[in-house]
Amino acid sequence: MMKGIVVYDSWTGNTRRIAEVIASGVKFNLVKVNDAPLDLREYEILVLGTPNIRAKPSEKILDFMSKVTLPTKFAVFVTFGMPIWGVISSIICLNKMRKILCQKGSKFAGQFMCPGFHVKYKTYKGKPSEKEFRDAREFSEYIIRRS
Repeated sequence: MMKGIVVYDSWTGNTRRIAEVIASGVKFNLVKVNDAPLDLREYEILVLGTPNIRAKPSEKILDFMSKVTLPTKFAVFVTFGMPIWGVISSIICLNKMRKILCQKGSKFAGQFMCPGFHVKYKTYKGKPSEKEFRDAREFSEYIIRRS
């Protein structure tokens, strides 16, 4: 079994819920970014999750990425709450994360994005739902197969 860690930041609970599903599906350690170690070389893969904040990862995730010593592989995921722009800006956010982590010498293993209820605008009510949880489990299995 692959030794992995899921590190996440969550503002409203959407990203946390997806991180929990990803971690439990493949038996990876689950750690909130505030509590995450900065040396991850003991792991084979990092799965890093963030809410999409205007096409960027959260400040805590950006700070973590700048300081972390990575395992050989990584995957990234985001949650978003805005229809249309949320999808577009999530792709931008994922690409930023991927670029930063690749520049640190780690190999990309996959990415995932998921709609979640937006507290302010009340969009995506009931999300993430069982469908998104199923998709997150499939993502975790995919990155294991790909690695």
